[in-house]
Amino acid sequence: MKVITDKAVNDFLNKNLNKKSLLEQFQPALLSGLVEHARDPHKIVPPRIAQASNNPDSDTTHIYMPCISPKEVGIKVISGGPGNNTKGLGFQGCVLIMNEITGVLEAVLNANTLTAFRTALASSLGLTKVIDVHSSEILPELTVFGVGLQAYWHVKLTLALYEGKITTVNILNRTLKNAEILKEKLSAEFGNIKFNSYSYEHEASGFIPRVQNSSIIFGCTPATTPIIKQDYLNKDKKFPKFISLIGSYKPHMIELDLQLCKELKANGVSIIVDSKEHTLHEAGELIQAGYTAEQLIEIQQLYEPQQLNNTKITEDSSNITVQKIVGLSIMDLSMGKLITHAITNEDSVYIEDF
Repeated sequence: MKVITDKAVNDFLNKNLNKKSLLEQFQPALLSGLVEHARDPHKIVPPRIAQASNNPDSDTTHIYMPCISPKEVGIKVISGGPGNNTKGLGFQGCVLIMNEITGVLEAVLNANTLTAFRTALASSLGLTKVIDVHSSEILPELTVFGVGLQAYWHVKLTLALYEGKITTVNILNRTLKNAEILKEKLSAEFGNIKFNSYSYEHEASGFIPRVQNSSIIFGCTPATTPIIKQDYLNKDKKFPKFISLIGSYKPHMIELDLQLCKELKANGVSIIVDSKEHTLHEAGELIQAGYTAEQLIEIQQLYEPQQLNNTKITEDSSNITVQKIVGLSIMDLSMGKLITHAITNEDSVYIEDF
């Protein structure tokens, strides 16, 4: 049995990530899990348990997310709340990987980097299907709203996939200081890319032209009012605009201009999602815009030609596509299992007789 720390997960990913491995190893593994989930969603991902702590000194909520697929069996556990946030802890969690035949525990992984990576990878599945990695019709900038690990990994994966096509990354956050911190971190890793930092609360700072020069836009903030506004987007239909939202995870949360969502729906444009059922329970944009399951398309359906040919995912006049990711335990299990089997015993804590 392996115990895989957050540092070990991070080191493994940094050592093994490139365009080839993303397209030929990581994306197919995640897609396989999503295809399996779609065959029988309720059996593959049983209902999760979310319960507030019964300890009077705790304001933490504990969430248990099981997965029982033919290839991935285990559970993800995360805990968090205001108290954790004030202590700088955020969400704490782990993923347990069990043998799918016997139930023997094979690994315990820290969920921190794993969660951020698998979410960014899910975003990339929709992104690369809509904007080919070899496309010449792509604007040269990338914009991300948010500064957490999710934002970091979305940028990192996109720069690897569209190497040589993106020259500038714009980091927008409510507080400028945190945007500058992420800017410094990414600048140290990507010396050939220009990074800009802005507070999205100050339009006068000049970030709007930067967003308008972006084909790829990520929303990675727990916003409750729209921060990605329709006026920020490029109007030339020659260039694709792909917007992937992962930050809002409750019905009252919303990152994208609600009027844009309603216009897309009125024009018969489907939103790409990881799970129709889960997004309609959690995603504020879809709930508040009145989307139904029939007006959504799941990621794995993008890879089924017949399904994709019958569904409109891009608005004709604006060339805008929107994707919403809320996350499923099978994502954590499929990526956790891949890492468990690929990482060496020397790079993890190996317990021979657990």
